[in-house]
Amino acid sequence: LFHLLKLGDLVHRSAGCAAMLFVALGVAGIHSVAAAASGSSACGGGIAKGAFAINGMESAYLAGDGGNADGDRLTLRHNAGLSVLTSCEQDWKPDAIAQFKLLGKAITFTVDLSNVGCACNLAFYLISMPARDSSGKYNQGSDRQGQPPYYCDANMVGGQWCPEIDIMEANNHAFQST
Repeated sequence: LFHLLKLGDLVHRSAGCAAMLFVALGVAGIHSVAAAASGSSACGGGIAKGAFAINGMESAYLAGDGGNADGDRLTLRHNAGLSVLTSCEQDWKPDAIAQFKLLGKAITFTVDLSNVGCACNLAFYLISMPARDSSGKYNQGSDRQGQPPYYCDANMVGGQWCPEIDIMEANNHAFQST
């Protein structure tokens, strides 16, 4: 069972990699998503960038670096990575990492890859974050290679392994799903 949705991660170190991800994450079906307006739903400081509306979730906040939301558009820059939290947080807390129940549900999205050139990779994937150690306790990981605390994936980035499904790894020349 895969729980966490990692919205994006441009992993190659080539200049000029940028992408516009038009997000429609229908946790309860196919729905549109829009970033919440600033004001009462804004998140002050810390790791959370602000509220982000995802149908089927009571509250969702984007956390990470290199991206921003505007209306129903999520723009990611080179070496960007965003995760979904269930609350506005100042620091990474494993209990705040969104856990999606996807059985019988749909995830839909539209992406503009026109600015994601050769040697760049826009990845949209599911991982079973937060990472846990062999005794089942939350583990922040070591040598995280730029990833946030509690990050894990199929390549053991951060020293922690967990299941991963790559929904999309693409640029304007190639598309792969594993």
